[in-house]
Amino acid sequence: MTGILAIWNDCAPEGEAHYERWYKSEHMQERVGVPGFRFGRRYERLAGGDRRFFTFYEVERADVLSSRAYVERLENPTPWTTESMKYFRNMVRTVCEQRAAAGDLIGSHAVVVRADEAMVPTAEAESLVARLAAEPGVARVQLWTAATKQTPADTAEMKKRGKDQLAAGAFLVECIRRADADRIAATLAPAALGVTGKAVVGVYGLLCIYERAG
Repeated sequence: MTGILAIWNDCAPEGEAHYERWYKSEHMQERVGVPGFRFGRRYERLAGGDRRFFTFYEVERADVLSSRAYVERLENPTPWTTESMKYFRNMVRTVCEQRAAAGDLIGSHAVVVRADEAMVPTAEAESLVARLAAEPGVARVQLWTAATKQTPADTAEMKKRGKDQLAAGAFLVECIRRADADRIAATLAPAALGVTGKAVVGVYGLLCIYERAG
């Protein structure tokens, strides 16, 4: 089953310039270079939500995110990474499994429902993936749930930024235009996705994509 590393976070204002250089020139390239990674995408909040940035990486299987090659990177952060970790704020980081997906385009905007407490997808949630993907203005839809096995929480990199919050899962709707994303965000009901407890809905704009060569 396809794996996902989903990340939501803020950045301390004093570190933003370094944080942006790091993401543009080193971090995504380094991470996607780990065996098993397919691509990474960065987004910035436009409406709703509770964190400024949303990033996700797609990997061949969820256990890539606890593999020896990946953990070795976390235990030996680069100088730029070490500096960047000081500026992360309000980090939510979760290894997920892709439970359902439909659509084959990349959208410029994304509606993201993050389940913070519990998410047990219903049959309705899985059928909604296909129905939404067929709507005008929708590029791709994905349903993720937290994997049983998470990345080790005591690596050198993680210790430098503090404890991460875990999510229970997420629902991602990529849209062609901002108006499409706003329309979808206004109609999504977290309870219909199998979400109980706190859920956060945000509209994000795509910043960049880095794909594995070959």
